[in-house]
Amino acid sequence: MLSILPKSLDSQSAALLLALHLLALSWFALTNPTYIWDVVPYMATTFTAVADNSAAMHEATYGLLRQSLETAQFNSLIGGEYAAAMYASPENFASQLNMYKIKPLYVVVLRGLTAAGVNPVDGIIWLSLVPSLLICVILFLWLRNMTGPMQAALTVILFSLGARMFDLSQGPVPDSFSALAVIAGLWCLLAQRWIASAVVCFCLSIWIRTNNILFVAPLLLLLCWNHLHRDESMQSKEFYWYGGGLALSVLSYFWISTVFDYEWWRLFYHTLIESQIDIGSFAEPFSAALYLDVLRGAAFQLLARGGVFATVLPLFLLLWLIAWAGTWRGNLANILRPKRPVSLADVSLLCLVVFGAFLVLFPLIAEFDRFLTPYYAVITLYAVSLISKEPAAISSN
Repeated sequence: MLSILPKSLDSQSAALLLALHLLALSWFALTNPTYIWDVVPYMATTFTAVADNSAAMHEATYGLLRQSLETAQFNSLIGGEYAAAMYASPENFASQLNMYKIKPLYVVVLRGLTAAGVNPVDGIIWLSLVPSLLICVILFLWLRNMTGPMQAALTVILFSLGARMFDLSQGPVPDSFSALAVIAGLWCLLAQRWIASAVVCFCLSIWIRTNNILFVAPLLLLLCWNHLHRDESMQSKEFYWYGGGLALSVLSYFWISTVFDYEWWRLFYHTLIESQIDIGSFAEPFSAALYLDVLRGAAFQLLARGGVFATVLPLFLLLWLIAWAGTWRGNLANILRPKRPVSLADVSLLCLVVFGAFLVLFPLIAEFDRFLTPYYAVITLYAVSLISKEPAAISSN
């Protein structure tokens, strides 16, 4: 697609359009913050290092929320059986915090903002908004080299709407920060060929959300496979980074899971079957019947008529299928018998692994879009790369 504008004017117009979009995204997030219950334990993590006991931490958390939020907003955080029980019992509330501390880098950054004088309530919103803005900027820079400035700006806007970036930017959760780390890593790897920076971003993403291991470990394993099967040396700097990153990401996952006592079945049960007031006393044995019931319900929600409104996953799967349809033989051949460096086509296939893993391990369908944002971005980039003037591989630079 060729722009009808002069190159300099096209760039200026695209920059202005992108800036207006980012302003709209910022305005929406700051004027419509979504205070779900997760804001309470994330705020509490900023007090756990200074409060003497669970009661002091509990009072400091709810006291600051009471001061910072409007009455209706605060009441929404203590309404309902589970939220009311957390408000009533400092001990039960404290038992929940490991499920939030298991995002240690997110917690550290939030504590840093608090130490700098930022109200934790505001800090949580900024930690969703700023990464969302940076994701848009990175995608624009990446797409601009594939197509052109104006096409890139329009694609970023369409992606933001399609992938529900406006929702992501307003929520008090680490998903925007997590998505930024993954997308930044992929941009460094595929668009810039900054191998060290890419691996650092991938490893840091594990410290923001441990479930990023579902993508990071297969990607680094694929990079090692690709490198060796193209007769590249095991003594090369790139292979050291790939192999070292794989080892570090896996070790990080198990270390964080051990320190914060992560158990998949307990989290699955607590989130998808029945909320646990005293999470530490959870002793429900694994039940295949309960597990399969949840999977059946999730599949029905995903596939039933109107299910597309619960998540945009089917739309991006359709886009991936259209993009892969004409080149699937060559794409698969390059994964099995690599002749070129890892490309967006290869990475887009790994996205299906992540989608499948979430459907099996944590099928919270209504929340999928905030978990899967970086993989929606990969599919978008791959689709654009097929009609662009630049090849979508590491070697393109």
